[in-house]
Amino acid sequence: MPVRADDKIMVGDRKFETAYERMGRTWLGLGNLRSACWFVGLEPGGSEPADWPERWVRRFGAAEVIDPRGDTADPNTLALFGPAAKLQKTWAALIRLRLAYAGEAADGASCLAYQREKFVSSDGGEAALELSSYEARNLQVETPRERYREARIKRIRELIAKCRPEIVVCYGLSSRSYFEVLCGGPFDRDGFRWLDKTLCALTTHPTPRFRPASSPQYWIDLGAEMKQRRHAQCGGQ
Repeated sequence: MPVRADDKIMVGDRKFETAYERMGRTWLGLGNLRSACWFVGLEPGGSEPADWPERWVRRFGAAEVIDPRGDTADPNTLALFGPAAKLQKTWAALIRLRLAYAGEAADGASCLAYQREKFVSSDGGEAALELSSYEARNLQVETPRERYREARIKRIRELIAKCRPEIVVCYGLSSRSYFEVLCGGPFDRDGFRWLDKTLCALTTHPTPRFRPASSPQYWIDLGAEMKQRRHAQCGGQ
């Protein structure tokens, strides 16, 4: 029997909760937690399909981190990863940073090819996580984004300690206070902070609402700078 977003689901032997509630508490994002490069944003952009919480339970087993290519029922899967996919604006910036950090070409064609073939896949080179799992086009859209935030920050920090990514890029300057909790304290004047051997960075959102977006070169330069800083601090480790 299909699970609906408002159906109650047993969680251990403690309580029942809806798929929507469980998603808010548990689903952290997309990609590969074993990768060197993690991105963390405030929340997914867009408008959440009404059936997404139950699809997440049914198709992905309510996993913390998923490969979105597994959701073949979602038309966005083909639109984002198919052979005719176009660069998604937020992802384009993140991909440029990720490719530059890896020392690879980060031009538009390379970014588009990476999005179609590898970005946020289960064996790809990055994880893209969120402080809230609930989609919203902007902060004026009401969602329960604060309900699980403290627990989600704690969980992501646990995963950083366990998985030890080389870099964590936090984007969205308005969320600085949350990212400082995640990364263990204030960022320096250049927007960097070390969390053990993980280099964390605080930067603007790729598609800010009230200011011009940073240029493609900005993201390439940031990736290259993070590569240089981490190599200077950690060498080949």
